[in-house]
Amino acid sequence: SAADTLFRVRRYHVTTFGCQMNAHDSERIKGMLEELGLGEAPSADDADVVVFNTCTIREKPDTKLAAYLGAAAARKREDPDRVIAVGGCYAEAQRERIFELYPDVDVAFGPGSIAHLGDWLGAGGVGIARGRFGLDDRAFAAELPMHNERSFQAWVQVSMGCNSTCSYCIVPAVRGREQSRRPGEIVAEVQRLASVGVKELTLLGQNVNSWGR
Repeated sequence: SAADTLFRVRRYHVTTFGCQMNAHDSERIKGMLEELGLGEAPSADDADVVVFNTCTIREKPDTKLAAYLGAAAARKREDPDRVIAVGGCYAEAQRERIFELYPDVDVAFGPGSIAHLGDWLGAGGVGIARGRFGLDDRAFAAELPMHNERSFQAWVQVSMGCNSTCSYCIVPAVRGREQSRRPGEIVAEVQRLASVGVKELTLLGQNVNSWGR
């Protein structure tokens, strides 16, 4: 059963494509999975939960994802208990169609619904059913637990989304209209990071970051 499968889940691996905001989001995905009791696997081959945090801006995102998913699907055929999750901007652009394009995907979520990956893997397996796209709360990933890749460096999310309608850019479509965090929340996060030894902060948001372009 789904519940039995999830109780056996022990390790995860996250592959990140794209910009610094995706790198930030992946650290939050990792922190959330670790809070659920999963440990990080050294590679996707060793993971029970494989997460791909995708990008739409970089060249041929669908081709790149397809190559990674092909390898993950092969491992899943050997061990059906493995979970394949696809998140990020490409997932948001495709939404439910992601399951038609890639039938081996178990759960998909956009940048505004990262927390629903945790719901789906939650206690007893209660959450989003297989083949369903995560509900879009447009919640800041900064509110999720954090897994710092480097102890001296951290990302700080200032805003998400964009109100511009540049013809070459899909950011407004996949990350929504611009929303800013409250200044007090940002200051509190910076103070907390400084207190644990972080020396280098990168502010993330459409107006303070190039989004990888």
